[in-house]
Amino acid sequence: MHSAPSPPSRRSFLKSAALSSAVISAGTSLLGSCATTRYARGKLRHASIGVGGMGGTDLREISGHPDVEIIALCDVDKGRLKEAGALHPKARLYQDWRELLNAEHANLDSVNVTTPDHMHAPIAFSAINHGLHVYCQKPLTHTVVEARRLREVAEQSGVVTQMGIQNHSNPSYARAQALFARKHVGPIREAHVWTDRPAGWWPQGVGRPDGTDPVPEHLDWDGWLGVAPERPYKEGAYHAFVWRGRLDFGTGAQGDMACHLMDPAPWFMELGDPLNVESFGPPPTNDTFPLWSRVRYEFGPTRWTSDDGVVVTWHDGKRKPDALLAELGVGDSAYHNACLFVGEEGALMASPYEIPRLLPADQFVDIPIPEAKGVNHWHQWVNACFGRGKPSAPFSYSGRLTEIALLGNVALRFPNQKLDFDAKALSFPSRPDADRFLHKPYRSGWEIPGLES
Repeated sequence: MHSAPSPPSRRSFLKSAALSSAVISAGTSLLGSCATTRYARGKLRHASIGVGGMGGTDLREISGHPDVEIIALCDVDKGRLKEAGALHPKARLYQDWRELLNAEHANLDSVNVTTPDHMHAPIAFSAINHGLHVYCQKPLTHTVVEARRLREVAEQSGVVTQMGIQNHSNPSYARAQALFARKHVGPIREAHVWTDRPAGWWPQGVGRPDGTDPVPEHLDWDGWLGVAPERPYKEGAYHAFVWRGRLDFGTGAQGDMACHLMDPAPWFMELGDPLNVESFGPPPTNDTFPLWSRVRYEFGPTRWTSDDGVVVTWHDGKRKPDALLAELGVGDSAYHNACLFVGEEGALMASPYEIPRLLPADQFVDIPIPEAKGVNHWHQWVNACFGRGKPSAPFSYSGRLTEIALLGNVALRFPNQKLDFDAKALSFPSRPDADRFLHKPYRSGWEIPGLES
């Protein structure tokens, strides 16, 4: 599948080889103060893990930076790997990310992880333990515990990280944040976030598919499953992309879109961890997330909220806070995917795809919408790897955002029950039986010490 890697030449980034060896042999994520941040000299030597779908986009954007050299590519699908390899003929090709990291880590400075959700944390965690900078697609992880562990190891290692929420860096959100900062709507007492997903993008509200089909020759099914429980291959049920609604592999509509659409809530309001979470609607089936959900979070006060704190409510499956929107005079003209801040003096509707709006419109007719520029989210991360600026969605921020989204998925299993959350202990004191959904066991042979619990 790949040619032998070149003998390691003089490293273009500083790194402690002894540290990496100790980390791997000890099976721990705690790099501690011995970790050395890599500083770029010359090209950023990069590997893309997952090159189909959004992986192709990430590869194109990252490789488009003039200071990036693509060293290796990896995908469990040989067909997609071959297509990406044709665009980067000098890159070495791998079908197993573990082989890539073992063979190439001395030749690399960075990786991006663009795989199904359940493999984000194992790959990103392992890459960080090799001292590599990491760009990882959203949601950052598959479980709340994984998100916390990834935040911790990233902070301890000193590597540069970025979650793939490119909307965080676009002009629409920049304009919305500038408008929000002017406090036209007063202290925020509630926020609503909604999406039209899954909306036929992938199946939800269905059971586990019956039967089995031969695994295509081009697909490494065992590698695709990775840390997930073993199950037979079924054509058209998992690969490619239709995995997103499956409990073992994806995170459903909330995991997919909350990292984009809920992003302004903790970002603009500077929120901490939620105090509690409660879901309203159907629970998951035996294999997939429900067709729709509504999840309510309570957060403590910040300088942007009312003195009592703020309630943030997530809606998916084409559901919105219709009565509130009608009261604000938007009704059917509301955006299909948006975040609505409701303050004591008005409301602000933000969307990554639209111009922000102050509501009711007639109350703010004389208020101009500020202009603002976006940045290339991928290139921002590459530049940060060279010490030129900082990433806007490092794991220190995006890890918490992911935790918030995935707490909603835990709440789906306990409809109409408020789950008080102890963020420090990573537990639900009032419902200890819910704690097991904060993490998951890894399949035998795929264990990642220090990551699972």
